[in-house]
Amino acid sequence: MAWEFAHGSDIGGRPEQQDSYSILDHMGSHLLVLADGMGGREQGAAASDAVIETAHTRFYTPHRVHPEQFLKRLCMEAHRRIRKLGKNHEKLSGSTVVFLYLHEKEAYWAHVGDSRLYHFQNERLLYHTTDHSLVELQQQENSFGSAAETNQLYMCLGGSNAVEPEINAAGLGNDDLFLLCSDGFWSEINPDEVLQQLKLPGSLQYHADMLIRTAAERGGSNADNISLLLARNKSEKRLPRLVKRLFGKS
Repeated sequence: MAWEFAHGSDIGGRPEQQDSYSILDHMGSHLLVLADGMGGREQGAAASDAVIETAHTRFYTPHRVHPEQFLKRLCMEAHRRIRKLGKNHEKLSGSTVVFLYLHEKEAYWAHVGDSRLYHFQNERLLYHTTDHSLVELQQQENSFGSAAETNQLYMCLGGSNAVEPEINAAGLGNDDLFLLCSDGFWSEINPDEVLQQLKLPGSLQYHADMLIRTAAERGGSNADNISLLLARNKSEKRLPRLVKRLFGKS
């Protein structure tokens, strides 16, 4: 299947960009990765960079395991790398991650933390990942205790917590679109707004740029780092078949 991609980021109101992302292509398969680092200045950036480095190293190395196993291995290796970074500091570094693996007519994704993946099809939202945050856990358990901080995670890469990546998969048609983003984006832009933007004229990259700009403007001087990846399936062109019907076989 043919894909088109768009991407972008904004530092927001923060002194440093601690989000990292990459789009990898190898022998017809694609791996998209987005990570949001934590752990103070420089440490957070180093943590998210470690996730990207892991993806680059392993994706281009021959791997014959099932995509779900491959994504889990990526998460666990990135977790170990970040743990090693933290040994040289009093405070542990950490990072969220969301991976998307596109292969033929299937998509696989894995995430840890509160960076999200949204799956749209036929201009409607089919699915989005569930944050590994305390506020999400409270909502799931209908807890009425003291409210947790929105960005307080109970699972991330590199932390002292056990890591159990959440992995899902879906078959693909001709009208699939995936959005990967850090919390600096999804806290400002909802899925309906994404769909409305995509209905407007313009390239996929134009839409990504406009969505990032809107998120940054809404966040203002206190805006978090913002990062966004878009992957849209290119539907097969039907013009050649139509021409044959009109003018006969060539």
